[in-house]
Amino acid sequence: MTTGLRVPLAIAAAVALMISQGRPLMGGDGMPSKTNLPKADYRGLTLEEAVEKRRSVREFTKQPLSLKELSQLLFAAAGRTGSVHGFGLRAAPSAGALYPIDVYVLVSSVEGLEPGIYRYSTEEHALERLKSGLFAQQAQKESLGQEAVGGSAATFILAAVFERCRVKYGDRALRYIYIEAGHISENIYLQAASLGLGSVAVGAFSDQGWNRLLGLDGEKESVVYMHPVGKVKQPAP
Repeated sequence: MTTGLRVPLAIAAAVALMISQGRPLMGGDGMPSKTNLPKADYRGLTLEEAVEKRRSVREFTKQPLSLKELSQLLFAAAGRTGSVHGFGLRAAPSAGALYPIDVYVLVSSVEGLEPGIYRYSTEEHALERLKSGLFAQQAQKESLGQEAVGGSAATFILAAVFERCRVKYGDRALRYIYIEAGHISENIYLQAASLGLGSVAVGAFSDQGWNRLLGLDGEKESVVYMHPVGKVKQPAP
C-alpha cells in the first residue's frame, strides 16, 4: 500500500479549500437559505467534569434545543478556532489541517429553526438549509430502526469528502478520515455533557439510505458517522 504523495501542507490545504469551495450556501430550491448562528461563547463544566459526566444517552424528551445550544455544539464539532499561515484551524484536529469532514444536521426540534436538513459552514458559523421538512421517521429507518436517531432534537451527520485528504495522504487518507470523525464525535459528546444534554455516537446505518437523504454520491462524499443529541429527563432533586 502506498502512502501517497508528500504534498507540502500549504499546497494541500489550498487544494482542499478549492475542493470545498464551489458549494455556496444555497437552499435545495436553488435560492439562498442561510441561517447565521449565535456566537458560541458558552462556558460550562471544566474538561474534567465533562469527561466524568459523558455518557451515551439514547432516550430524549420532546423538548427542543435552543438555537444557542445548537450553535455551541456545531462550534465544538467543527468551529473555527484560529488560523496558521492564513489557513483556518478548527475545534477538532485533522491530519494536515485538511478537514475532510463536512458536518450536516438533521433538525427535528430546534427553537427558531425550520425542521429540515442543513449543512454547517465553518467559515461563516452558519447553516445552509438543503431540505425542509420532518425527516425523523426516515432517518430512524435508515439507521436500522434506532430510536435515538428518530427521537433526537437534532442529529449531527459527519460526511467525508475523500479527495480533500487523499490529495496529500493517498491511500492512508481513509484511516485519517475515520480518526477525525472520532475526534469530532468526542467533542460533541463533551459539549453535550457540559450543556446538560444527552448524546450518542451511531455507526450502524444504511450508507446508501443516508447518502440519498443528504444528496451525496457515496463515492466522492459519503456519510461516515452520526451523533443524535437531545434534552434528557432531569433526575428528581
